[in-house]
Amino acid sequence: MPFRMSRPLEAELDPGSHQITLTLEGEHARKGVSLDAFDSFISHFLAALRYHYRASRSQTVKKPGHPFAEEKLVTAFRLVGFRAGSGIVVLEPSLQHEAEATLPDVDQTVLTSAWANAGDLLKAVGSGGPVDRIVVNELESATRALGRQGRFGIDFRAGADRWTTRVDEAKLVQLRGPEETVAETPQLITGVLHAIDLEPGKVGIRSAAGVDWWCRYPAELEQAVGRLLGGRVWARGRGAATSARSGSMDVTEIHAVPEFEQTELFTPEPVSLTELMQRQMVEQPQGLESLVDPEWEAGIESDLFLAAMLDDAE
Repeated sequence: MPFRMSRPLEAELDPGSHQITLTLEGEHARKGVSLDAFDSFISHFLAALRYHYRASRSQTVKKPGHPFAEEKLVTAFRLVGFRAGSGIVVLEPSLQHEAEATLPDVDQTVLTSAWANAGDLLKAVGSGGPVDRIVVNELESATRALGRQGRFGIDFRAGADRWTTRVDEAKLVQLRGPEETVAETPQLITGVLHAIDLEPGKVGIRSAAGVDWWCRYPAELEQAVGRLLGGRVWARGRGAATSARSGSMDVTEIHAVPEFEQTELFTPEPVSLTELMQRQMVEQPQGLESLVDPEWEAGIESDLFLAAMLDDAE
């Protein structure tokens, strides 16, 4: 049974003694940081934290595009300071009332998960791994958001414990390790298109099983891709799974999954079997052939529609 902490989160993680200081450097982080670059950097940094949390829990996302409430808590930090120089960002743990507004019934483990997850990831980065490849991809995107020679330092302080590390090109190479040769094969995937990175052209598609596919697309698909953000799509191309939780592919085509109109098949009022038979002009038992829709046309769109519906039902 969920229980509340006997003492507030502020007592468990004293904000004054628990801080993460990020020092941002790069073309877009000189004497401050442009808002666009800062927004992109923070988005990728928080995504890295979420993906690391998922990988450490080895848990499947139940609903595409809607992460667990706990996943929101693992990015529950407060911006308490920003200084120019390059760009120096100071983060502290979320306050108790802010955490409980996200997830009312939480235990101590969940309330402290943001700090524990961040500490675990930053220790892994500092020691050179292992770090899930999709997490490394997000950290790389965070450095790219800062422009040429983008990099950022991390100063993690938790009470008496303190350590520092830097995420730059050399660190990313170390975290990736030796390139594994994975045979690419034709792929056809369906899922929610939840992220777009225009430079370079890349989209994130999350399947119903919780696998995140990062898909490169050609320039001629850029306008079409922009209209699909947040919707269910299918994509075709060549690629391979890079782990149990992620994959990559080169997209040759991408389309929205058709959303068929729901007709009035059901009523809250009870209807007798006799009346139903009269309405349908049923006089005797019907064979399985009667269940086939005469207007149904088999094809890729109908197959993708059925796949999407079956994924939702799981």
